[in-house]
Amino acid sequence: MYERVDKRVENGRKTTIKLLKIARRMFSKRGYGDTSMEEIVQKANVTRGALYHHFSGKKGLFVRVFEDALTDVVKRVEKPQGEDLNTWEKLLASTHAYLNACIDPELQQIILIDAPAILGWDVWRRVDEEKSLHILKGLLTKLMEEEVIESMPVDALAHIISGAVNESVLWIAQSEDPQKALEEVWSTMKSMMNCLRIGSRI
Repeated sequence: MYERVDKRVENGRKTTIKLLKIARRMFSKRGYGDTSMEEIVQKANVTRGALYHHFSGKKGLFVRVFEDALTDVVKRVEKPQGEDLNTWEKLLASTHAYLNACIDPELQQIILIDAPAILGWDVWRRVDEEKSLHILKGLLTKLMEEEVIESMPVDALAHIISGAVNESVLWIAQSEDPQKALEEVWSTMKSMMNCLRIGSRI
């Protein structure tokens, strides 16, 4: 009996992974609006009922895809935290990693184009804060404690920087030369962030 239960659990896990993988590929290439549930279940070779068993429909499936995509971005952003860098260098490296991750067409379509429209900004902000904004807040708080940057409201500063970065990646994606746009954004972003440093305007 236990063996049958374990097999059902394992089969369910495999089905979930398959649906997420196929849905992510289709959402990123065609967008949420042009991707149908019928196409997803056909490519996954499962029934419509199986999809509803694991997710609450197309939107529920998209939420999981969005969360997984954002987790991938967070992994890239967190990577500099383990390197031999001071806090300021970690802030710059993490911001640059986020810019690079979000201009990935797959991640960009899901995270910055479809998610706000499908889920609404309130849900988007909540998930973004849960998964990534806390990293930025943590670095900014530590920099203030180390007296590297001016002391100011951390939440406000984190949202200002995050908003600038998110708007920048959308602009980069729409430019004729994304690589040049990325270089311009990063150069400008570093100059703006450097103004936060104590003594930078002396």
